[in-house]
Amino acid sequence: MAYTNDGSSDLSTVRTLIYDITDAASPTRGSDYFFEDTEIEAIIDQNSADLWLAASDLCASLAAKFAAESINLGLGKGDIKIDKTSRSKFYLGLAKNYRQQSGSDVVEFFDSVNSGVNSIGVDMSEYVGDF
Repeated sequence: MAYTNDGSSDLSTVRTLIYDITDAASPTRGSDYFFEDTEIEAIIDQNSADLWLAASDLCASLAAKFAAESINLGLGKGDIKIDKTSRSKFYLGLAKNYRQQSGSDVVEFFDSVNSGVNSIGVDMSEYVGDF
């Protein structure tokens, strides 16, 4: 597995955007960095070389990872409090900002017209999907 950050490639740009950089001489995955080069390159390819979108996807992935690890622990009557939820919130905010930077910030709206509802309020629309 490889970790590179030469500062001149798309891979390095995305690494810098998501703060997946290290100064360690021999970095260790999970403590010094989170993504292998091939993983970042695959996300860049999936996003048609849009580095903002790639960074957004990777930040969302990190937010999910840190959310799963987060704890909010209070001992006593608030004397000592450990809050590890802020890391997840930080990466979720980055993901949103980077998606806006790309110009692909899609907002979905629900149509307020009840075209599939009959006169007594029963939904008559056809459902497509799994039950």
